[in-house]
Amino acid sequence: MRSPLLSSLLVLAVLLAACAPAGATDVALPTPGPKPSTEGALLVWERSGGFAGFCDKVIVQPTFEATVSNCKGDTTITFPLTETQTAQLNDWLATYQPIDYTQSDPATADAMTVTLTLAGRGDQVAPEDVIQTVLWFASELAAQAQVNLNPPPEKDEAEKALRDFLTALNTGDFILGAKLYGGDTELLQTWNPDIKDDLPKWLELACTQNGLVCMAPRSVTYHGADADGNQQFVVEFTSPDGTLFVQGPCCGEESGATFSRFVFRVQKSESGFVVLDLPPYVP
Repeated sequence: MRSPLLSSLLVLAVLLAACAPAGATDVALPTPGPKPSTEGALLVWERSGGFAGFCDKVIVQPTFEATVSNCKGDTTITFPLTETQTAQLNDWLATYQPIDYTQSDPATADAMTVTLTLAGRGDQVAPEDVIQTVLWFASELAAQAQVNLNPPPEKDEAEKALRDFLTALNTGDFILGAKLYGGDTELLQTWNPDIKDDLPKWLELACTQNGLVCMAPRSVTYHGADADGNQQFVVEFTSPDGTLFVQGPCCGEESGATFSRFVFRVQKSESGFVVLDLPPYVP
């Protein structure tokens, strides 16, 4: 049986279109660093070739810090894994035997080669779907480093709007929450059809009666801009009991998938930055 965190990774991309949706710890920004050694590494992933001329390496050390570099030597940055990422990697390490895997395209001018090693200490042989998920996990670390290396000027302001929005809902400041929300209100109206054109009240009822879990953020990681130019952030939340929040199957999901990372979009408007997505929902 797959762990909830594995299911979370397999379906993270669905969050961009699915139902979006406290002590907090911040995710440190990537920082320049020396080229790391692979000795003792928990995970090493390399990608080379392809039409775009990829030449990237991801190394995750026993400290659960990821170092991302390229063979040109002009990009080497290090950042800590989030709690979800750390737990997922720990799960793989404890469950599976060591992985030494190479994936190559047919011999063409733009052939791509990807290699993966995982210092597993478990007793199970990793099946192909797990290996592909670990490959995706590593490529996401590389992408995370890339978007955080040279973020757009508005990244910090957009992140502040998101943090302020989530904090406002968590602390009951629904007037501020309404000012910072620019997403669809149809669901909020559907939950409370007797209330007309009162976004603060809709948000209050959504957080206190209708099933939104309005928690303070545990971590916020920049995830780049989407096709519409909205700034995206991946948020982890802290449950009321102090643990990492994990959302069970929701919104018609039949796969049994669970989520602990949630994608939020932040849009620039005439009045400033507004959040387009709501906190997680628990039926």
